[in-house]
Amino acid sequence: MLLAERISDDKGERSESIEDQDLKLRTRAVIEGDVSIVGAAVDLSVSGDVDMFVRPKLGTWLTPQGREEWDELWVTTQDRLSRDDIHFMAFVFKVIEWGKSVIVLDDPQFNEQMHTAEGRLILHAKALGPAKELERIKVRAQESHDRRRFTDRWHGGFPPFGYRPVSRYVDGKTAAFLELDEDMVSVLHEMRRQIIDGQSFLGVAKYLNAEGILTARDRARIRKGKPVKSRGTEGTQEKWSETTVKNVLTSESTQGLKKHKREIIYGMDGKPVMLADPVFTQDEWESLQAAVARRMMTKVRRVNGTNPLYGVTFCAECGAKAVQKTFTRGDITYRYYKCGAFPKEDRCREIVMRAEEVDEWVEIHFLQKFGPVRVTKKVWVPGSDNAKEIADISKRMERLRKQDEEGDWDDDQEGYRARMGHYKARKRELESQPVIKAGWHEEDQGVTFGELWPRLDREGRRKQLIDSGYKVLVGKKTFTFSPEPDSPEERQAKWDSLTPEELERIEESRKAREHNPFG
Repeated sequence: MLLAERISDDKGERSESIEDQDLKLRTRAVIEGDVSIVGAAVDLSVSGDVDMFVRPKLGTWLTPQGREEWDELWVTTQDRLSRDDIHFMAFVFKVIEWGKSVIVLDDPQFNEQMHTAEGRLILHAKALGPAKELERIKVRAQESHDRRRFTDRWHGGFPPFGYRPVSRYVDGKTAAFLELDEDMVSVLHEMRRQIIDGQSFLGVAKYLNAEGILTARDRARIRKGKPVKSRGTEGTQEKWSETTVKNVLTSESTQGLKKHKREIIYGMDGKPVMLADPVFTQDEWESLQAAVARRMMTKVRRVNGTNPLYGVTFCAECGAKAVQKTFTRGDITYRYYKCGAFPKEDRCREIVMRAEEVDEWVEIHFLQKFGPVRVTKKVWVPGSDNAKEIADISKRMERLRKQDEEGDWDDDQEGYRARMGHYKARKRELESQPVIKAGWHEEDQGVTFGELWPRLDREGRRKQLIDSGYKVLVGKKTFTFSPEPDSPEERQAKWDSLTPEELERIEESRKAREHNPFG
């Protein structure tokens, strides 16, 4: 025989514990004497409305292979099988088809009734009771969620990255709330710093994985005493991805805002409902979102660890990014820049240029164009614009008026006027505040490009070229630059303005390239 045990995750359901069910079933088996227990299908935190055939444990015993192991299925009560009358009756007919028996401890007539038309009618009537109770449980749970929706209580699930759940005693009961987790807050600030400095989402993800930083999901599993899990494999830490990093850094949840169906919840006063303190200040949040938007707009990512000019070289024919290709002949390795359009069938096959030649002239032309220019860094200047919140409140006011017109507030006109008054007051407050346009401003770094260049490694130079808007257009065995290099007269004037120290550094860089063309 097979023991079937289940307990729901619905807190409103009054049911036996798994231990009680198991004790009753095994005690009855001992009393019966001549029975053999082949196993126990123990489904923890599985609601009664989940079809038995898809339950994690019981479902495996209902497959053709699993059914070969048992003849009788034992449960303590009928609702341990199911609280859904449709699922229940479908299971009954399948058991009859299989020629199996079902023993319900508190209903000795169950198996006998299952095999007659009148008996099945009685069983269906019995199933209606648990089904109605399940509906009441769902209604109570929904009402509880609705009541808590506009409060600062945590609704459950795994918290957003940066927060941890805590229990507090409120109004004679224990309630769940969120608070900042300082370890995760430090990680979020490091992620922000990297994005502000120009790092890619993928680069941040690699950093997090290398440091062994747990995702919000894995942290929630550990808090519940469960092992970490990645792609169904327990014990393997979930990996950060480019998408995960972007979602974490752009979600308003990191600002402590409460959301429902991905929308921010607003309270009676028209202000967003706060679950906890924000991770970032408003200025930090705005500069982060601007940096993310800038990153997504440029879409310049390094995907090849050996290409020193990825994101700088482009196909002059179609405009696609150029890629680096290498091949070795004898003891010499040759590098080329070619059209990198995707799919490969669309690539301009005649577009090819020796990489060493391009790399050398890029440095010469870049330093000629920008060498004496002072380096600046983009700094975010926060602004103040309440347009989004004003639009949200206007929508809520319009919905409230429509509800009143349809009679939803006929019995509570005082409540309607109070809520509308809150919205109007909040809207006037927001509209009275000045609009200050946020944006990036250039801040002098106290050094010229000619002075900075020798201090940068290969990756730093690549990023500097990209930030300066420098492009190389690779054509058929030729290449051009954007912006165009200066005229001979302009070039001579700039060379004449270089100091002996700058000229010496340029010469040292040239000699180093001759010894190491890949550097």
